[in-house]
Amino acid sequence: MPRWLRGPPTSLRTIGNREEASIYRRMRKAVIQELRPNIKTPIEWILVIELVNAQFSAMRYGTWQAAVMQFSVGEGLKRAVKNRLRTGNKGSEADLDWKAQELAGSMRRYVNDHAIKAEMYLSRRSEMDSIHKRQVTAQRRRDSSLRLLEQRRSRQQKDAAQITRALMDERNREQFGPPEMVTVARKNGAGDAPELKTVRSEASRKSQNGHG
Repeated sequence: MPRWLRGPPTSLRTIGNREEASIYRRMRKAVIQELRPNIKTPIEWILVIELVNAQFSAMRYGTWQAAVMQFSVGEGLKRAVKNRLRTGNKGSEADLDWKAQELAGSMRRYVNDHAIKAEMYLSRRSEMDSIHKRQVTAQRRRDSSLRLLEQRRSRQQKDAAQITRALMDERNREQFGPPEMVTVARKNGAGDAPELKTVRSEASRKSQNGHG
């Protein structure tokens, strides 16, 4: 790998968690080991590192979402209890908030778990949506890098096949001579016309069929 590509980008150099840093290094090593035989140019190295960085970012944003939800349990429970108390409530919204705060613990068993999780999300919806957008962007960058790598690999394989065919044709011309001109009869009674046909000798056919 080029020396100027070593290490995570500036946006990821703030990784303070040793476990995260270890995950990044192991993932980068595994991806490079898998793709190394086909990485030959600086552009391909850049695409590989971009793939690694984008995938790591997407994984990191996933842990952020879990952390946000974890710290929203209390607020989610309070909101769910408040919704249950809203029916028949004749006080103000502030009174309802106070009552939900006071009764949240004792009413926990009467509140559906799914309702609590829904309120947990709704209480931090703006943060969750922002993280989700970042995660989707990272996943698109990852997929784009992988797609470009595959396109370059496919193009290189086609170029190599064309070069191989050209070398084989050149070798055949040197070994068996240029193609001969033969006469091919036209349809509908039209006169004969010369057409370029590759007429190979018996020795040529035997050589290609693997016979001596």
